[in-house]
Amino acid sequence: MDPISALHDGILAKIVSLLPLKRMLRTSLLSRRWRLVWTTVPAFDFTDAADDNVNVYISRIDSCLEHLSASPSCMTIPSIVFPAIQDSDVVDRWIRFAAAHSVQRLKFAMWMDYTPPIPFTLPLSLFQLCRGLTALDISSCEIPGVLEPVISPAFPSLRSLSLFEVTIADPRAFFAQCPAIERLTVELLNEADLLPASAFRSCPLISTLRLAYCTVPRETPSAGPPAFPSLRSLELDYARVAAPQSLLNSCPVIAELTIRNPVPEGFAFRLDPRHTVSTLRIFGPTVLPFSLPSSSFRTLVLFDLEIANPPALIRAFQGLELLSLDSVLFETGADSGIQVRAPRMRHLMVQDSEELGTIVVADTPQLCRLFYWGDIRYLGVFDRAVPKLEEAFLHCTVKNPYGGKYHLWKNLMQPLSHVRLLSVNWWFICELIHWKAQA
Repeated sequence: MDPISALHDGILAKIVSLLPLKRMLRTSLLSRRWRLVWTTVPAFDFTDAADDNVNVYISRIDSCLEHLSASPSCMTIPSIVFPAIQDSDVVDRWIRFAAAHSVQRLKFAMWMDYTPPIPFTLPLSLFQLCRGLTALDISSCEIPGVLEPVISPAFPSLRSLSLFEVTIADPRAFFAQCPAIERLTVELLNEADLLPASAFRSCPLISTLRLAYCTVPRETPSAGPPAFPSLRSLELDYARVAAPQSLLNSCPVIAELTIRNPVPEGFAFRLDPRHTVSTLRIFGPTVLPFSLPSSSFRTLVLFDLEIANPPALIRAFQGLELLSLDSVLFETGADSGIQVRAPRMRHLMVQDSEELGTIVVADTPQLCRLFYWGDIRYLGVFDRAVPKLEEAFLHCTVKNPYGGKYHLWKNLMQPLSHVRLLSVNWWFICELIHWKAQA
């Protein structure tokens, strides 16, 4: 027997589990020792067996499941990934197989860019048989209306739930089946579909929430507990929120807020001392009317948007530790240019933001990393402004920006002379060498 075949069954199963499904099945042909090894792996991903013909694809999976059901060594399968096939009967059959093998992590994923014209209806067998699930990921389906739990919810152990391009007939009744959920992603098929915040009151342990392509309607204020008492991270992507301030007020311990692709009317909100947000990320081609406190933020990331008053915005963030500006410009008529004065800032990243005006690093005694990609003429560093700077990445997108005026090169580079790691593009180095020769 070769050394690999002499390994313990559990080790062989872990090795085989790293292979794509087709190669995993071929290991059964190696020898009698390997015949049943593939049936003991802890996870199966059936999207690896994709075929252009859906019927052939289904037959391959069914054949594999039949072998697994007949194998005495296959009693439990902790993790299974099925394709999101547009056939409720097929999906029901697969769910029953997963339930019979005590699945804990179940996923119905898209495959080969296949987009069903009509989402399949999720079989009720999922709610009846899969009580041991800890993670559930569903794509392109219609979630039917389910009854409120009479004795116990359908998924008492579910901790992670991801819904991608789905429709939910009754959000309140559905989320009532998942009282222990901690990580939730919901992306609806139609952004006009309503997803009220009150639908999540039965899930008080949610700590990470992502909402996409949905509408959060305005609701009558309730005297009960907040909708998200444990929420730490909230991400909104193409989400229409009728009452942004009310939504934030229902998240008393939120620490991270990410807004992607805000709708044309924006996401108007104000954070006051009672909010605990320390990280704010905004990605979107729009002017966002927001008001912010002066001391709570530690991380600010802005991408592809206009700022009404850049100097005032930066002055409001004296406690920042990381600032990232990418494709940011100022609103027409606003003051341009920014002086960065942040005693706690450790990371500064600026990319393609020349229209914002000159970025002057004026007083950042703790800054250790500087990244700048763009026209170097719009970057300035005060002398002794960065005493602890260790790494600087400078990529100028304009050739010969100073036109031979080497004293301007000196003004930029002299404050960076102590940097341990300096990365610049090649022609930049040539200009520096020429400048030193002239000095």
